[in-house]
Amino acid sequence: MEMWESIINRQTGFLNFTKTLAQACRNTRVAAFGCGGNGAVLDSLVRVGFEKFEIIDYDSVEASNLNRLPFGMEDIGRAKVDAWKQYLGRINPDCQVTAHRRKITHKDCDWLEELIARSHIVALGTTSPEANLVISRLCHRAKRRMVVGPASSGSLVVSTFTHTGDVTLERLGGFPTEQLKLEEIDYRSLGPLYARLVYYPGRKEKLTPEALRQVANGELEARSCKIFVSLTNAAMCWEIVKNVAVMNDLPLENTQLIEMPIMQVFDPYKGASYYWNYQTGQIGIPDWVTGEVLWREWEE
Repeated sequence: MEMWESIINRQTGFLNFTKTLAQACRNTRVAAFGCGGNGAVLDSLVRVGFEKFEIIDYDSVEASNLNRLPFGMEDIGRAKVDAWKQYLGRINPDCQVTAHRRKITHKDCDWLEELIARSHIVALGTTSPEANLVISRLCHRAKRRMVVGPASSGSLVVSTFTHTGDVTLERLGGFPTEQLKLEEIDYRSLGPLYARLVYYPGRKEKLTPEALRQVANGELEARSCKIFVSLTNAAMCWEIVKNVAVMNDLPLENTQLIEMPIMQVFDPYKGASYYWNYQTGQIGIPDWVTGEVLWREWEE
């Protein structure tokens, strides 16, 4: 039995995890932008049968990354993309991994368009406002699905920009950039708008007041804990699997895609699951018994 067959063997039997879906995942090329906390989705993806990856990041492995990434002390100082390529190959030697050590700016449009065009789906996990905006705009232009989930949120958070309609990151965030060319945008001014976009209900409550102030002022890097990162990584992987099913016209039983402007959140502090509608500002409380969602207004 080849390694891929061995990897997917134990998951078969779970609803939706058919051999047909597994093969579709195997044939899907995932472009993962950002190999830090969100990049750990790669670990989940390779273990459910994905084999084709484009991974993009500029940073090196630091000691502080070991709290959430599957690396060791021997990897400190290596480019993250190289460490990931080696790691994925250790899990499945048949993986096809193209590593790009690159810092994304608006000047990379031509290169990015080619990379996105040859990929089937994008996992967005960078912390750069410029990179996030550029990648998201090009994904919308190419009609490529883009899965998001802030790994520093202290919760399970996930959604998909399907880019089949007019929902874009810029529009949801209320960015005054939609009519501007990429080279005309003042990316430094977007920081507060990005902060407002990611502070969905309950997120601010995860940090102490002092840490919240320091992070907001740029005095402290975004906080990151393995527990919460792993929750979001798993959710992003599951969302990518569901997207693969939809893209290949395969049925999804007893589940559905989470599509922007809706984001799914599980708050491990409160043990509560809810949906957040970015456009209406409403919280949706799901009823597990009936499947219905009760929508209510939320004010900070």
